[in-house]
Amino acid sequence: MEDSTYRRDCAALRETWDTAIAVDGGPLPGSALDPLVTPQGWCGHVRLAEGQRAATVIDAAPRIAEAFGLPDGSIVVRTMPDNREVFVWGYSTKSGADYHLSWPHPVLDGSEFIDIKRESKGTTLLDLVQLTTWARAHKESYEALRAGRAQDVQQFARRLGRLRAGIVDILTRAKPQQIRELLLRVGLERAALPNDLADEIGYPRDRDATIPIPR
Repeated sequence: MEDSTYRRDCAALRETWDTAIAVDGGPLPGSALDPLVTPQGWCGHVRLAEGQRAATVIDAAPRIAEAFGLPDGSIVVRTMPDNREVFVWGYSTKSGADYHLSWPHPVLDGSEFIDIKRESKGTTLLDLVQLTTWARAHKESYEALRAGRAQDVQQFARRLGRLRAGIVDILTRAKPQQIRELLLRVGLERAALPNDLADEIGYPRDRDATIPIPR
């Protein structure tokens, strides 16, 4: 990205914040955003006005997402040592924010996180092929870990995080049944999935899950 384009994009982010968030009557009147553009959206320091705290920003997250044209649940807020300042990430997909919150290591700008790129709403064949590939890779790592075979823990964490991001993203535009049946065909055990996602897609608790009939 050329420097002039980058500066223009940052200026547009500041303008959106000033006119939709920091304006009188907005969720954070008098606050100021110092933004950076990232490959997955944007991030930046927010200087809070008198009487505002991190909890105020967290409460305003849905309004922030709406103002910047981002999905609900795509805003991440981190407190700073100075209680008058927070750091905010705005992700282009909900999965980016979910992956950020699930990832065990600190990040600088969120650019290392993965989501499913798409040009239009709805799942595509590529989406489902990618999710199947990620599910098979996670299954391989999970079964190796369960069997006590040598396993790279960082690789296991990456594969799990990638699969989680893919599921969260596709759930925003597909029925849980579609994802559940895909994972059943891969042969993943329920224990291999995060509990919150397994519950959300209604994944079977039986050890030998029933494979859905093709249709």
